Amino acid sequence: MKARFNSTFIFFLAFCLIAFLHISSSTAQNAPVTTIATVAGALPGQVDVPITVTGFNNIGAISLVFDYQYAGLHFLQGIPNALLGGFAIGDQDLGNGKHRVTMGWFGSGLTLPNGSVIMTVRFTFISGITALEFYDNGPSCEYADASYNVLNDIPQSSYYLNGTVCGAVAGPGTITGDASVCLGTAGVSYSVAPVANATNYAWTVPSGATIVSGNSTNSITVDFSMAAVSGNITATGSNICGNGPSSQLAVVVNPLPVANAGNDVTIPYGTSTTLNAASGGSGSFGYHWSPEAMLVNPSLQNPQTVNLTSTTVFTLTVTNLATLCVNTDEVIVAISGGPLNANPAAIPGVICRGTSAQLFANAGGGSGNYTYTWTCTPPGTPPWTSTLANPVVTPDSSKVYHVSLHDGFSTVQGSTPLTVYQLPTATILGGDTLCGAGNSTILTVNLTGTPPWSFYYSNGITTWFNPAQYTTPFTIVATEPGSYSVLAVSDVHCTGTTYGSAVVAVFPVPPTPAISINGSELFSSGCCGNRWYRDGVIIPGATGQSYTPVATAHYYDIVTVNGCASDTSNTIYFLMAGVGRHTGGNFSVEPNPAADFIRVKPFSPAPSVEEIRIYNITGRPEASFPVDPAAADKEILLDIQQLSPGLYFLAIITKSGQTVVKLMVQ
Repeated sequence: MKARFNSTFIFFLAFCLIAFLHISSSTAQNAPVTTIATVAGALPGQVDVPITVTGFNNIGAISLVFDYQYAGLHFLQGIPNALLGGFAIGDQDLGNGKHRVTMGWFGSGLTLPNGSVIMTVRFTFISGITALEFYDNGPSCEYADASYNVLNDIPQSSYYLNGTVCGAVAGPGTITGDASVCLGTAGVSYSVAPVANATNYAWTVPSGATIVSGNSTNSITVDFSMAAVSGNITATGSNICGNGPSSQLAVVVNPLPVANAGNDVTIPYGTSTTLNAASGGSGSFGYHWSPEAMLVNPSLQNPQTVNLTSTTVFTLTVTNLATLCVNTDEVIVAISGGPLNANPAAIPGVICRGTSAQLFANAGGGSGNYTYTWTCTPPGTPPWTSTLANPVVTPDSSKVYHVSLHDGFSTVQGSTPLTVYQLPTATILGGDTLCGAGNSTILTVNLTGTPPWSFYYSNGITTWFNPAQYTTPFTIVATEPGSYSVLAVSDVHCTGTTYGSAVVAVFPVPPTPAISINGSELFSSGCCGNRWYRDGVIIPGATGQSYTPVATAHYYDIVTVNGCASDTSNTIYFLMAGVGRHTGGNFSVEPNPAADFIRVKPFSPAPSVEEIRIYNITGRPEASFPVDPAAADKEILLDIQQLSPGLYFLAIITKSGQTVVKLMVQ
């Protein structure tokens, strides 16, 4: 058959589709398990891929579809089971690098033994690894029984098993890497050239060796432990279809030579000694000692040292000349006695002012019968000295301490610094009285010392911690009352001292007073702390709950309690009776109190009235009545119905002045 759909096959597919559209679903029987074989070791040329079944019982129709990559395989033909007459097969290019193989058959109910091949698909194998994957969109992969009932094939992955065609995996070739290693050697590399058709590499190493990187690649790194033994390293290429042949490399793991530098020794100052290395074992060995400058010939097994004046650690390196395996050991040659010396030290070398350190002369060499004289720079007041070997000092500033050491024969000097950090300080400043809620005041904490500072401060109730302050002063926005103080302070070196306090008081704002007129007096609703104002200026001595005005003006009151002032009271414009210039006669106002109308009557002789004005108790005009000149010296009737009940002032204005009369409106 050609590798494309022919007209017979297209007709067959159409017929199958029509038939399948009339097949009813059945759950009494499951579809056979259909497997595309996996073919390993394929070589370029013809390759046959059988499709087998299990559970092929009383089957009346088959529909199978699978996809493959055309780059690896080219479809040639399908060879159906002889019992499946008319089992059609065709190949289709999907246009994306893949081809699709479609198969279909129907007939009378047929049963085949498990493992039967229902179709052998013949390809031309090109190269590589190509998957053969069922394409199941429902009817594309489907079985029906003899009555054309569709058989259950869900889940698809349990009924349609994919296959693969893999090119042959060649042997990996020669393994490159060290065939002779030493015990304990780490980071030894082994590799093989890439193997065609291999997607994975399996390695084995001798007992006691460990693959530390590269496993499953063509290059590995191996560590040989001290328990490793000689053996083979093997490499095998593989892919999804199976393994190829193996390559191996015999590796000899060589023991390390014996490295024994001998026991530690002590020799007198300025003398020499011989170092003695044990034999490296059986065979031929090289010996080398270091530091080379301390030896006459460092490449001998038992070299002679030069005259030593200080304790020295000598390192022995033993090399097996056959295997080049190396091992090392050390020996200490200690020096006793020596020239008179002093190596003073202060412990600790950094302190805070007020604490102590101990000085150590660390005398050595000489006769061993020592006397000490300590001094310091700057010397202090009075100058400080000591004859102790290890005196304790408590300086108030940084010093350099000098010791003069005498052993009866010689004198040597030495010096050591001692750094003294001054104690940090924290001084709190500020304080205020806050009136009412929501107000704040600024307090400052001045800091000395070396930043960053950490300090605690409190208002006597709550404590706050500032862990890392790099600048000074530190600002506190205080909203809560209390006596603020710094409890503790420390800088990067020391814990210091604190100073000062800042009192913050919080009092409520007094209620706004209300003032009223009581006869000739002004009266405040505030009992205490009153301060009276006339035309916006404080009236000296006017601090009582009441005040008697002495002049016509605007008056108001402010109450101050605990330093907190209330809002300004209402303002009253107080008119003094009789204020203004007028000559001759008086006026009467009746009725008074009045409700609707009042009559203003002049007593003869009286000046002519030009205007009558009415003010409320705050001094604000409420009404104005111009007077007809023809009636200026007669009784005047005024309509006051528009006025609210209360106390008012009636100003009768004439050419020569004015007369003010109190008017009560009911």
